[in-house]
Amino acid sequence: MSIFSRKLGRNPFKSSGSADAADEPKQSMSAKAKAAATATADKARRLSATASQKARDARHSITGAKLDPSAPARVGFVGVSRDRKLVAHAQDDEDPRIGERTASLARKITQRADPPGWDDVADTTRKGEGLRAIKLPVCDLDGTTSYVVAFGMGYPVEKAQALCERLALMLGPMVDLDLEEAKSQGRTRCTPDGATRLREVLERELRDANSSSQLQQVANQVEAVREIMERNVEMLLDRGEKLDALNDKADELHGATKAFRQQARKLKRWHLMNQVKWGVAVGTLVTASVAIPIAVLAAA
Repeated sequence: MSIFSRKLGRNPFKSSGSADAADEPKQSMSAKAKAAATATADKARRLSATASQKARDARHSITGAKLDPSAPARVGFVGVSRDRKLVAHAQDDEDPRIGERTASLARKITQRADPPGWDDVADTTRKGEGLRAIKLPVCDLDGTTSYVVAFGMGYPVEKAQALCERLALMLGPMVDLDLEEAKSQGRTRCTPDGATRLREVLERELRDANSSSQLQQVANQVEAVREIMERNVEMLLDRGEKLDALNDKADELHGATKAFRQQARKLKRWHLMNQVKWGVAVGTLVTASVAIPIAVLAAA
């Protein structure tokens, strides 16, 4: 800003004439430089306010944020990038399930085009070892500074977002000052000393974020046990309902069997009565056919 003002403040009309004639265009140029500087500052504030509003509006745009109790509950990578190039980062290698995978995922999201709000990417290729990376870009007049956090899906996304915002608030002024210093040295990126300072802060924040990971793992285990118990209760209720339905069917079958037995007994009785009737009729006919001739012969 000061370089821009000085360039505009030079008087191209300065000559060897009188001092009054030279001062008039100089004052005019100074007023123009102040006006341009004010306009540039207002534009920067508007851009910053717009970016902040868009970031707040996109805060809840991260999808698939459901917690996976079986996944790692640690932060594996935190970093700061400038114009999609990492400036400083810190990596956690205590959990072998994340390690280099979080670093690879963080570099992948760093190289993606910066959106107006939150950006996220996930790696679910390994069952029970899902990873996630989020990025918060902050734009200014010269470029974009992004803050990246990569973590296991057992770590709450809300905490990862809070960590990313805290990094932006803490490291934003440090990055701006270091970029000013680098610009005075003819550099386009942060200085080595600035990157070292940023890395120290990132390492500290990474340790603090993972200090509560054991508590988070216990909470995830409790959540997993609770879900298992809920499933068991539902299975017991379903089993009870199925047993009740089976008892109802058994009662229906028992009633049908009893009705069938009664019908079979009635049919058997009818069959036996028919046999008795036919037997009596046949016996009577045979007796009559024998007795009548005998009676006729006896009468003769």
